[in-house]
Amino acid sequence: MRESPWYQEIEQRGIQLGLQQGVQRQLVRVLRRSFGEIPHEVEARLESESVEKLENLMDSAIAVSSLEEFVVILST
Repeated sequence: MRESPWYQEIEQRGIQLGLQQGVQRQLVRVLRRSFGEIPHEVEARLESESVEKLENLMDSAIAVSSLEEFVVILST
């Protein structure tokens, strides 16, 4: 069963989803530590982003000086 392509595809999707959720959680944590509570809309928007985009947003979250500045970057 583990050798079937179908099983491997499901397993890969699960790994990717777990990675995406982990990066998203860390990004939200960085934003909260820097700016306090963040709007639900921002969190919801992050849920749809790819791992690569979330990693780039993490760099931006560290560099910006306000949540508003981060939201502008998120919107581009």
